[in-house]
Amino acid sequence: AELQFAFVCFLIGNVYDAFEHWKQLLNILCRSEEAMGKYPELYTNLISVLYHQLNEIPADFFVDIVSQDNFLTSTLQVFFSCTCSAAVDGTLRKKAERFKAHLTKKFRWDFEAEPEDCAPVVVELPEAVQGD
Repeated sequence: AELQFAFVCFLIGNVYDAFEHWKQLLNILCRSEEAMGKYPELYTNLISVLYHQLNEIPADFFVDIVSQDNFLTSTLQVFFSCTCSAAVDGTLRKKAERFKAHLTKKFRWDFEAEPEDCAPVVVELPEAVQGD
């Protein structure tokens, strides 16, 4: 209910702090793989809530103007990755797969691309540090 209330306060009341709270709640929920295994009904309902919430706003709304990064795609990418775990209920896994396909089709979001913060980092060592 808190997630829904924060979203409504932002959408109807234009309260930016409510939007930030919604983002934080969503981030916590989407990264809690252990909770997905323990509370599959909560996450099944979360998918339904997000489905309806996302129908209320334009696709480009979540894109950060400065970085061109969409926080929602990166957060949901983690969520979909967690739902692939063997500990996750089969019904939840199937609903997550359908939701992912819906978002990919509707918004053309790519959940398969590796996030930049997960990409390998090349570090060049100064010559004095390299072993002979």
